[in-house]
Amino acid sequence: MLKEQCVSVTELRTKTKECLDELEDRPKYIFVNNQPVAVLISIERYEQLFQPTDLLELPEKEVSQQLARRAREAVSIPKHQLVDL
Repeated sequence: MLKEQCVSVTELRTKTKECLDELEDRPKYIFVNNQPVAVLISIERYEQLFQPTDLLELPEKEVSQQLARRAREAVSIPKHQLVDL
């Protein structure tokens, strides 16, 4: 971790835009009372790390009745009510 990557909560609060602009280059380590508590990363990097690559299909006998009911309900939601991310 480089010194330029470290930011206190106070600095993050006062220089939010600058900290966010620098995320394209590298993550920021957030410190509270001189202790690291979190890491701030760009949305692009987050999606690389946490985007599911494979979908898992469960056998019907392993799906609870509640989950199956919610899946059937989800299919009937009008497209205009969904959020496209």
